[in-house]
Amino acid sequence: MLQQKTVMMVASHLPDRLKRLAKSVYFRGNHWAHPSLKGFGTVQDLYYWVADDKLDSMLLLQNYFSAFFPELETGTHGSVSLFDKDGQLLGVKKFTVVQHGSTKIKVSSMLEELQVSSSDGFGTLEVHMAIPPAVLDHIQDQQSLYFWDRFYMGYTTSRGQTFFAHGVDKTHIYPEDGSKPIEWYKKPRGEEWAPEIPVDIEDYERFTVVMINRTTQSSNMTLSLSDAQDNSLDWSQVVPSKGVRRFELTNENTQGLDRLELRMRMKGMASEFGRPVVFKEFPNGAMSAMHC
Repeated sequence: MLQQKTVMMVASHLPDRLKRLAKSVYFRGNHWAHPSLKGFGTVQDLYYWVADDKLDSMLLLQNYFSAFFPELETGTHGSVSLFDKDGQLLGVKKFTVVQHGSTKIKVSSMLEELQVSSSDGFGTLEVHMAIPPAVLDHIQDQQSLYFWDRFYMGYTTSRGQTFFAHGVDKTHIYPEDGSKPIEWYKKPRGEEWAPEIPVDIEDYERFTVVMINRTTQSSNMTLSLSDAQDNSLDWSQVVPSKGVRRFELTNENTQGLDRLELRMRMKGMASEFGRPVVFKEFPNGAMSAMHC
């Protein structure tokens, strides 16, 4: 373990091109982020869902194995695990997806089918799609291969407008041998984030910053908002493991700041690449989402 840490520390100072080469040589047959991991499986992200009177969430799950191996029979099955805002399991829905096909799942319909309710109307979800048997047979001559499906999460307004945000961060590793999923992150890392451009809050009816905690422990996150004169406001929330919280900014709760060029910073972000998803609600009723 000490030798591994030393090698990784040395490799961190190498140029990117040499760093990639060092990883491929030292971790040959293993996964660079989890050197003890061998064999075959999939890596999954945790996504934000919402189902209330304004928005519904929609999954369009494509059989991406068909794109990689079009000559093979890639029909497979999977499951969607739905969690509340505190990361507590609400239910699991199973699905099948045919070769070169896809399946569509609405979270509101899923809640009805599972006969569960979420009083808060939002939470997190994770999709696990099994590697098709023909694909497993085809890749057996390789030492190790893990698939990562970064699909887009769709959101539909009550007026029928649909918009999407893609996944940004790994959460679980599912070995294909049937063992329990492996956590990608353990403890919160206390990272910081700031968007590239300032925000003019008067452009929006509401500006919502959504934070997911993909680690195994709770994380205390603080959203700081400051203006050009360095006046600032802070909002803090404890985000449970696998849970999600929202920071909602409006003209009303940002009084006292010069709202034309606001700078945002998130302190205590649980994982390095777990960037916030930002929901923008415009006065005309339109909405959009993006990762910053």
